[in-house]
Amino acid sequence: MKKAFEKFLGGCVRKTILRDKPTVVAIAGSVGKTSARNALSLALSGWLSADEVRASKKNFNNELGIPLSVFASDAPGKSLFKWVLLLAKGYLYSMGVYKLKARYLILEMAADHPGDLDYLLSVAPPQVVIMTAMGAEHTEFFGSVESAVEEERKMLKAIPPDGEAILNADDSLVWESRDLVKAEKVSYGKNPSSVVNIQNTRLVYDPLYPEEAGLEMELRILKNRSYYFKLKGVFGEAHAYAIAAAVAFCISMDHMSSPAIEYIKDHYSGMAGRTRLIPGIKQTMLLDDSYNAQPQAMEMAIHELANFPLPSGGRRIAALGDMLELGALSQSEHEKIGNLVAQSNIDFLVCCGKLGAVIGQSAAKAGMPQDRIVYFDKSPEAGLHIQQNILQENDVVLIKGSQGSRMEKITKELMSDPLLAPQLLVRQSPEWLRK
Repeated sequence: MKKAFEKFLGGCVRKTILRDKPTVVAIAGSVGKTSARNALSLALSGWLSADEVRASKKNFNNELGIPLSVFASDAPGKSLFKWVLLLAKGYLYSMGVYKLKARYLILEMAADHPGDLDYLLSVAPPQVVIMTAMGAEHTEFFGSVESAVEEERKMLKAIPPDGEAILNADDSLVWESRDLVKAEKVSYGKNPSSVVNIQNTRLVYDPLYPEEAGLEMELRILKNRSYYFKLKGVFGEAHAYAIAAAVAFCISMDHMSSPAIEYIKDHYSGMAGRTRLIPGIKQTMLLDDSYNAQPQAMEMAIHELANFPLPSGGRRIAALGDMLELGALSQSEHEKIGNLVAQSNIDFLVCCGKLGAVIGQSAAKAGMPQDRIVYFDKSPEAGLHIQQNILQENDVVLIKGSQGSRMEKITKELMSDPLLAPQLLVRQSPEWLRK
């Protein structure tokens, strides 16, 4: 029944887009989609009205998520009444009773299984594609990284000749795929030849002023204009890439980038569970990246922890959970992460889950002292252990794992003000808290 409802809603989306003709901007890639969508929505808000921009709500990026985004609706869950309302809303849009007034429709598109993108592209064909990265994601269903990458490449092939491709020039698989695009290409990244060039990224942190911690960076545009940013409350170059992608889009569409940049400077903030800085107990800092995890993102997070500006006497602690849906690659990818941890000057490793244990075992084999590695089945036990037996003043803690690991429970245990959890952490709805 659900599949039939989704197919009906997909048809409603197709009719609505064909009639009202918004510019569909699809954001795709193995990591960074939601941050890029957030940055682009913010950039366009700098000079367009709220009605002129409609973006994916949350990470709605699949067969049901696309209609929810287009029709600005919440997920109906198991409520028959909410499903009826959603179906009625979709029908009214498709018949022209409701009009889609947005100039730009910003949609995340993701594939869990082979062929998923074929359907999404038929429902909401994009004029613009922002490709963030390509890599190992949902390989449990694709069978290999190569198959997952081939699915992502369908996005680039779908861009019409008069469209635009916004490409991460630093991701080798993305950049190698650029010849698949018959449209104009605009690049972003650290590569000096990028149209939007990321320069001088630096994380600043003083434990006496934790509210001022964040990422400093510079964007150089078309090799002749530079803009400085200080993004409070976030860590990680993923934010720099998200903003660079948004600015590259503005340039590609011949929009003035300056108003967008100034609006981002004033309003950008991290999203719950995605490379966010949260003050912890005992004058510590938490690197909360608990929303989800896959190999590329896990490697990036460990790199950020290893290079975090550690206060005097502080130590680096990594609390890492399972990376799920990797199929036959699960063992090897978790072993790679463990080996990376052992090489990254990390003082303590806290492992959660069966696959998280593989990370710890691999780190021990690679030379990390066994007495610096602990294992737990569940994240609440891990959080309590860190709080009672490991954490000291000036320590820095990275918290990351797939959704199923529920790593945000560790963040909640360690944050200095847990009453702020509903505003700062992921999965804080009553439905999630009951799980």
